[in-house]
Amino acid sequence: MKKRTLHGTLIKNYVVFVIILLVAAALSILFLAALLTGSMSDEDLPPLTAEQMAGPDYEQMDITEITLMGGWVEILDEDNRVIFVKGDKKTADYRYDSKQLYEMLSYPGGSTGWFCTASNFTSAGGHDYTCLILLPEENIELQLNLINAPLPVTKKILAIVFVSLFLFLLLFLLNIFLYSKWSAAKISRPLSRITTAIHEFRSGKLDTRMDFRAENEFLQIRDAFNEMAEKLESAEKEKARLEKARNRMFIDISHDLKTPMTIISGYSKALAEDMVRDEDKKKRYIEAIYNKSVHVSNMIEDLFELAKLDFRETDPDLEKIDLAEFLRDMAAEHYEQMEDKGLELELQIPQDRVMYMLDRKEMTRAVSNILVNAIRHNPPGTSVFLGLYNMYDRTDIVIADDGIGIPEDIRQTVFDPFVKADGSRSSGGTGLGLAIAGKIVEKHGGTLKLADGYGPLIQSKPQDARESRSDFDIDITKYKTFFIMSFGKISVDTTIV
Repeated sequence: MKKRTLHGTLIKNYVVFVIILLVAAALSILFLAALLTGSMSDEDLPPLTAEQMAGPDYEQMDITEITLMGGWVEILDEDNRVIFVKGDKKTADYRYDSKQLYEMLSYPGGSTGWFCTASNFTSAGGHDYTCLILLPEENIELQLNLINAPLPVTKKILAIVFVSLFLFLLLFLLNIFLYSKWSAAKISRPLSRITTAIHEFRSGKLDTRMDFRAENEFLQIRDAFNEMAEKLESAEKEKARLEKARNRMFIDISHDLKTPMTIISGYSKALAEDMVRDEDKKKRYIEAIYNKSVHVSNMIEDLFELAKLDFRETDPDLEKIDLAEFLRDMAAEHYEQMEDKGLELELQIPQDRVMYMLDRKEMTRAVSNILVNAIRHNPPGTSVFLGLYNMYDRTDIVIADDGIGIPEDIRQTVFDPFVKADGSRSSGGTGLGLAIAGKIVEKHGGTLKLADGYGPLIQSKPQDARESRSDFDIDITKYKTFFIMSFGKISVDTTIV
């Protein structure tokens, strides 16, 4: 559907305005014609010609209209001599020859400036006379100029014309009013909706959206506002989530520090006051104090590392590293821990060199944190997977396991500080490992996501494995929990060995 523009709407409205104006003019003309026809049908034209005025009783003829027109009447005998004049004669001729009469009657107006009509009649005494009526040519053209002529009928004509003009003016003003209201409504209605939405949004209703149909210019404002409102609402929700996470983090820090510090304080007091005399018990107390102090130290170190990642002003110390070789080293480093707990390790790493610019120390910590989580929270017999996929548009590092999985209620917040996969505050670890890993990956321009084995992201991995020319044929869809680090192709180079 073609979008309407404000320019097109105004042009359409103007065309309608002109059409209505022409219709009003036509109606006014028809009204004028009807009034003139009805008014003049009962009116006789004034007797202004010789045929109308000639008669035996010529001395008693009424020449009021002729006088008003500025004319007069002359009666000629058989020799064309003027024997009678009625009215104000304005010429000096009292006798006409045949040629002169012919010119006066054949060329009305002529060079004399008078319009002349003639008619023969017989007087009461039996004499043959001719009646001449002369009128000023400015009042006579080819027809009678009833507008300029000072006749009674002229007033009626002028009145009708003025009524028609008034009707046209009335229709014209009504058309302007309706046109302005129509055009204003086309603009004011969407503007009113826009203003209302802005006021509601300003009052704190971040879920306010504009929903109306109008010209394209207003639709652009509507779409831009809705997009802005969507982003601001999302930002406000994210702000609230972060505030909640910050408050929860303070509570978790307090809890995680209070428990070991209580143990350290109680055991050390017992030892200092010589309340424990059994040597084995003393040894257990000392070991507990040491373990809890190490735990507190590790938690403080992780908090410090997380804070550095949040507020670091310098870029990571990047170097060009072969990701395939890097992941083999990580697998070898954690293999003994997996073997001790009875876990199985599967690798799907291409033989090709996959070069990428990264900070080795930080990326080592990120991968190690996820591997340690898999080792710590899964029972013996669990399979752990470590894979590398080098596609045309990105490079993925995948760490997965088929262990106990991550509860659904914490999957959305698993990368927040102090969130533990088993929901326990006493399962070991500080609860900061995944948060630190996520921050490190973000610092490298990548993303760290949590997925299960049923999503399209995982279902596509067998194809990704073929694209990366892996020498392994492993069905990764059997795994339950996937941590996927994705990096763009910037600074990535693949070299076949």
